[in-house]
Amino acid sequence: MTFPASPSVPITVLCGFLGAGKTTLLNHLIRQSGGKKIAVIVNEFGAVNIDASLVVKTDEQTIELSNGCICCTLRGDLLLAVEDLLDTRTLDAILIESTGIGEPLPIAQSFCLTPEELEIEPEPGQAAIPNLLGRVHVDAMVTVVDSAQFFDLWNRQDTIPGDDFERGFGELLAEQLEFADIVVLNKTDLAAPDDVQQLRELVGITNPRARLLDARQGQVDVAEVLDVGLFDFDQASQMDAWMAELEKEHTPESETYGLGTHIYRAAQPFDSAALQKVLVGGLPRNVIRSKGWVNLGDGVATLWNHTGRQLALETAGEWHDPAEAFSEIVFIGRDLDGAELDRLLEGAVSR
Repeated sequence: MTFPASPSVPITVLCGFLGAGKTTLLNHLIRQSGGKKIAVIVNEFGAVNIDASLVVKTDEQTIELSNGCICCTLRGDLLLAVEDLLDTRTLDAILIESTGIGEPLPIAQSFCLTPEELEIEPEPGQAAIPNLLGRVHVDAMVTVVDSAQFFDLWNRQDTIPGDDFERGFGELLAEQLEFADIVVLNKTDLAAPDDVQQLRELVGITNPRARLLDARQGQVDVAEVLDVGLFDFDQASQMDAWMAELEKEHTPESETYGLGTHIYRAAQPFDSAALQKVLVGGLPRNVIRSKGWVNLGDGVATLWNHTGRQLALETAGEWHDPAEAFSEIVFIGRDLDGAELDRLLEGAVSR
């Protein structure tokens, strides 16, 4: 049976690292939804989808997508699964739980762009990938954080096991925070008060537009998460949390812990060899996040991306006008010494 066309169905996406409490939050939202017809899609990176077996039963359908990630390899499967739900059920909402290494923004784009724009091709024997524009819309991107373990993960030096992109733990956590509409600080009862306060400040700096919710065992006010209309794709597609921070004059929520920002700007290009020596020596340990653009004097725009103890320089394109190239890096950390950071970087500038 195929149901007639209905108003666009809101989609809520839950992201967050392994063990943060996404499934616990998902179950809470289902139980407290007040009888809404909610379908659930659970993604776990692996051949066996363990998380789906932990989801409470709903009157609608729970779909398992395994052995891949819906932000990349399983995008087509995700769109086909949603199309099937829309064709066979009348729904009030769809809840999607991403794998622990999933990024929020690519998942959102799956429902905001056409398959052609996403460059998704069907697998052999698979049906054509549907265009769901107008049939669904992203209501909110939600990131769940384990408040007790966050900074331990953030500062780990090794890469995430099983991640094809070989990202560091801090890099992934930053991505999940920066593109969230709602950040649920879960397990606050298990975290030290100082850690929770520092985490609140970090989220406030890296993503000032995000709604912050404290939670124990995933218990939140459902009205603060479902049908909230917080996602704005036009905004998300044009500016990320990094740009929001640059354009916002930020005052730290509390100076007790000294978490703040410092912006380094320079028109003079860096000397590549000198900058490499600076990076080998390492940034001050109190810098926990930095990101920006670097001018190496070669006409190429280079992205500076640093989280925890990992720092990478990646080619991002060419400057439209090499004469207007510049370097601009924002540092986030505890008790930052801006003058020290400026001296460190100015020692690598071409003379």
